[in-house]
Amino acid sequence: MLMAGCSLSSSSSNNESTINSKSNSNNQSGGAFSYPMQGNAELSFMNEQLGSTPEAMPIDEEYEKRTGVKIKHLGGTPMTDQKFSLLLASGELPDIFLNTWLQYPGGPDRAVEQGYILKLNDLIDQYAPNLKKVLQENPDIDKMIKTDDGTYYAFPFIRSDAGRVYGGPIIRKDWLDELNLDIPETIEEWHTVLTAFKEKKKASSPVTFRSMFLGERTGGFAGAFGVMGNFYMNDGKVTYGYLEPQYKEYLRTMSQWYKEGLIDKDFASIDAATVDKKMSSGSSGATIGWQFYIEKYNAAAQETDPKANFVAVPYPAAAKGELPEFGQLDNAYAGTSSAAISATTANVEAAIRWLDYAYSAEGSMLNTYGLEGVTYKLENGKPVYTDLVVNNPNGLGSDQVMLQYSHGTNFPMIQQDNNLPAKYEQTTEALGIWEKTNHESHLLPPVTPTAEEADEMSSIMNDINALVKEAELKIILGNETADSYDKYVQQMKDLGIERALEIQQAAYERYLQR
Repeated sequence: MLMAGCSLSSSSSNNESTINSKSNSNNQSGGAFSYPMQGNAELSFMNEQLGSTPEAMPIDEEYEKRTGVKIKHLGGTPMTDQKFSLLLASGELPDIFLNTWLQYPGGPDRAVEQGYILKLNDLIDQYAPNLKKVLQENPDIDKMIKTDDGTYYAFPFIRSDAGRVYGGPIIRKDWLDELNLDIPETIEEWHTVLTAFKEKKKASSPVTFRSMFLGERTGGFAGAFGVMGNFYMNDGKVTYGYLEPQYKEYLRTMSQWYKEGLIDKDFASIDAATVDKKMSSGSSGATIGWQFYIEKYNAAAQETDPKANFVAVPYPAAAKGELPEFGQLDNAYAGTSSAAISATTANVEAAIRWLDYAYSAEGSMLNTYGLEGVTYKLENGKPVYTDLVVNNPNGLGSDQVMLQYSHGTNFPMIQQDNNLPAKYEQTTEALGIWEKTNHESHLLPPVTPTAEEADEMSSIMNDINALVKEAELKIILGNETADSYDKYVQQMKDLGIERALEIQQAAYERYLQR
């Protein structure tokens, strides 16, 4: 899907099949347009990461120089946070609004209808030739990023094929070797390994993870039971994993592990920094996390224990030798990091031009490899990373360096595989291990219920989401037995989950007709 018309060839940055490098053939008020844009436009920008105003990076300065548009970064707030609602109510909206607009109450159509963000169809025709070319040459992308009635509402972040998998189980391979244990492939083998970590390595938290990894962002350990949290597909039918009887059995197992001291006693409230500390200090020997966690865990742990060896291991399967049913796999377009334009924006053209630059070949090269002569140089037409990235003088990992000089991920663009060098071979090998699942067959595409359906969905799911989290924690922590989960399933039905499934199924069938 991503190869036609929008991929960046590693052998030639001027490949004619790539996106048009500069929009110098585009019309602007009847005349030619080229970057940088004239007029010293200044726009405000808000992302979806909760936190303070981010520090300006070299990539920000380069973007301003190349596009002619100055961006004032305002920090961020996720769609699901109360601060987002307060922001809308204030009327003081940023010009460019990066978020997951598929999660907007009532859906993206409702956000347009209520006058918060602009419908982009005509604006793309006028000012976004690079994105328009991508959509014309890639109907699968075009299908994903609009609503059922054809409304374009945001400039999308489209993941590369390799970028769709980025997380999974991580374990101390040196501990396995020391204890003469094989890499675990089933729940039973995981139980054996974690018990050994506790009893023989004296790990206070044999496996640690944040609650987000329980079984929703990834298949986690739930996938071994043939189930996963949230909505997914089973043979063309939308399924809600928390309703399935296998989910109760998964919770029963997790509750037993917690009782035996195998799961971090603090998992319900733990943050990422604490997980990092436990993994690198020897308090824990396993987790579920993202690819470059392997890089930082090895770097930190080997300072005091040179034998430390963190590696990726497969998602657990129902039986040894079987392919895991679930893992971690995003849709190429999951809705995240997509940039809408506020209806109050005074300089709409500048906002469109700034965003459209990312879909050009030149913008793609910058977002993927950073600055030529700084983070890479061209050798025989191929980008080769410099020592700033490969052997950073300040000891930074390559991913940390590139966060300053590029937009490798989570930015409105067509992501390209940057073949970022890792210090540890274990990091590079991770994706090939984690991608071996049946997860693709279960992916629900980015459907868009109608505004009325989305309102109804929000009303139903707000209560159900809270109920599910309550049930999970009570059972795993041992406050209730796994058999009590049946009453939660009935409560989900009483709250309207079957209606929510009807809405999702209808939206899925409409999506197929786009």
